[in-house]
Amino acid sequence: MEVDPYADTLPPRYAIESDEEEEEFNSLHVVKSATKDAAVEVKILGDLPSGNLVVASEAAGKIWAKGASLGEQTGAVYANNVQIGLVFNPSWTKSVVIISEALSRLPLYVMHSYAKHILESLQPKSLSLLDTYAVPTYSADHPISFQEAPIRYLSAAEDTKFLKGKAEPFSPPNLIQSTSASFLSILSITNTPATLILLPSPHIPHPPPKQISLSNISHLTYDDVEWPTNLINTAQSLLFKAVGENTDHAWKPLERTKREKTSKRNTEVGEGGMYI
Repeated sequence: MEVDPYADTLPPRYAIESDEEEEEFNSLHVVKSATKDAAVEVKILGDLPSGNLVVASEAAGKIWAKGASLGEQTGAVYANNVQIGLVFNPSWTKSVVIISEALSRLPLYVMHSYAKHILESLQPKSLSLLDTYAVPTYSADHPISFQEAPIRYLSAAEDTKFLKGKAEPFSPPNLIQSTSASFLSILSITNTPATLILLPSPHIPHPPPKQISLSNISHLTYDDVEWPTNLINTAQSLLFKAVGENTDHAWKPLERTKREKTSKRNTEVGEGGMYI
């Protein structure tokens, strides 16, 4: 059937659909988003002190945690009953440390709620974040290899002198699209000092998942990137200087035998927890 383009009304249904609806696409059919009305419940378990907060995410958080001697897990952050954040109170720092998305990644529609709940619950005086940026897609005047790529940063703090000579700015038009961006955007409104430290990654990140997957402890058994020890120690130093701490604690790579033992420990608070 021919459709008059000057008609005032839409054509009847039979004009745009065949009887075999399963085989033909209906251009007028509205597909509802699976995440549009999805409920997000974020909760924190454990008695967490107030003060400064350090959040290390995904690959950067997982690898840093293995050599940072964080101690026994003291709390957890759950999103829709899935453990996303592992909370630690290391003896060598006054800051609360959250290793985030090391066991399960967050979908886009959960990121803001997750960050907002953590910030509203803990109300940190200052925040520092550790994450990665993709070197292959980083837009710069002169392309640089992964081996030569510097640590980069984004900061909403007034004092950034401690970053000079140690890290380069993460410049436009490059974008951060991980949960770290949600933390920064929320705190930029409240004027709370916040700094994001970015380690270079040779990998282009996978798109966020559509839904939250169950925590998978096997993710801790392999490393996505191998960074030099001195690079991670520099990032660690900047991470804590961003919250006003000058720590001389050294990051050391975890031995293989200890990695295997760590991977077998339970990560549920109240059942032994994680020890890193």
